[in-house]
Amino acid sequence: MASVESQEHALQVLGAFTKILRPFNMTIVETHIANLKLVLLGESSVGKTSIVTRYTTGNYQKTNATIGAAFFTKTINLSVENGVLKKVNMEIWDTAGQERYRSLTPIYYRNADAALVVFDVTKPDSLRKAQSWIDELHEYCNNDRPEENIHVIVVGNKVDLDHEPLDNNTDHEFVLVSAKTGEGVIELFDKLAEDVVPEKFVKQEDVEDTVVDPFKISRKQSCSC
Repeated sequence: MASVESQEHALQVLGAFTKILRPFNMTIVETHIANLKLVLLGESSVGKTSIVTRYTTGNYQKTNATIGAAFFTKTINLSVENGVLKKVNMEIWDTAGQERYRSLTPIYYRNADAALVVFDVTKPDSLRKAQSWIDELHEYCNNDRPEENIHVIVVGNKVDLDHEPLDNNTDHEFVLVSAKTGEGVIELFDKLAEDVVPEKFVKQEDVEDTVVDPFKISRKQSCSC
């Protein structure tokens, strides 16, 4: 049985710990949510699926080539200010990079808010081809909004492997990550969430489920975002 002295010490430690935590004990009055549609683009085998899997599960998995597209979701608690909790619902479309599925990719561009254009740092040719994916994205989306409204980040994957120095030959943000070790992956997705414009946040009871099956959209409609 614990002595009186040890019990008193435990209470003192608990009291001190409570004082430390008190400033962070904020009452949440309401929740504001923003839906962010993200598409991953790039050549086959550059590691798009591995990046998403690392982010959504915390694990690294070698995967087979994606057929068509794979869908992932993750909700991020962004901040609490003045009793308002801000959340971002990230809807992630991981598209196939194989040439035979290239014609399907524009289906997933519709209403995209952001795009990660992924290349393999050990294969310089995949970086050169990154611009073609960016051009295609803008071509299909420019009828709906200015291209600067789509947040594009060029992502070099597999930095854990030996590679030549890289030059960013695009006009977009340039980030290096490793799906295998996890280096830079969380920071990459967190940055996308932090950059969501305030106008996209709405009160929770006003939020509608905006996830749409792209194959229910007509081919004509899929040509603009």
